[in-house]
Amino acid sequence: MSRAVPPTASRLIVRRDGKAITGKVPKPVILTDTREQSPLDLARFKNWIAGQRVATLPTGDYTVEGMEGVVCMERKSLPDLVGTLMHNRQRFFREMERMQEFQYRCILVEASYEDVKSPYSFTTDVQAHPNGVSGSLDALEVKFGVPIIYSSQNRDLVEEKAASWLSKTFTYWWLETNGLGRVLQDGDL
Repeated sequence: MSRAVPPTASRLIVRRDGKAITGKVPKPVILTDTREQSPLDLARFKNWIAGQRVATLPTGDYTVEGMEGVVCMERKSLPDLVGTLMHNRQRFFREMERMQEFQYRCILVEASYEDVKSPYSFTTDVQAHPNGVSGSLDALEVKFGVPIIYSSQNRDLVEEKAASWLSKTFTYWWLETNGLGRVLQDGDL
């Protein structure tokens, strides 16, 4: 049973010159890659997301409409992550190289760091040692500058994390693009 509190019903509060301008910031439309076998339902977060569409993405699993060359999120379940690192390593490294071109990028791991560091019951692959997997993730993060976001094996929490990250990335990009500053300011929380 999850002890996590439900997601907030409000948006990121944005103030400029002491006035709330949150309502002026549009909500993003999330694009999900056509190859996603079990796509996240991000449109259910109506407080953050305007909608979700399926599109063919050259890199990653999720992006924001209008930001296709700016934001890229790759999602990995723990079994997929382990399998990719053990058997499709070179292909995955090529994807990490492509992700370097995106200003905002991340790998969203559907597991906590504790899950990654614990023995795997889903594989008999003796090469898949938790220390090797966690070390590979650290190396990827440092070499390619692609942040690793550890979340949860709870799908609701994974979806919330993805929707929140994509929404906030869009909000700050939109503010910066419109000359309103991207950095956190007093009252933006």
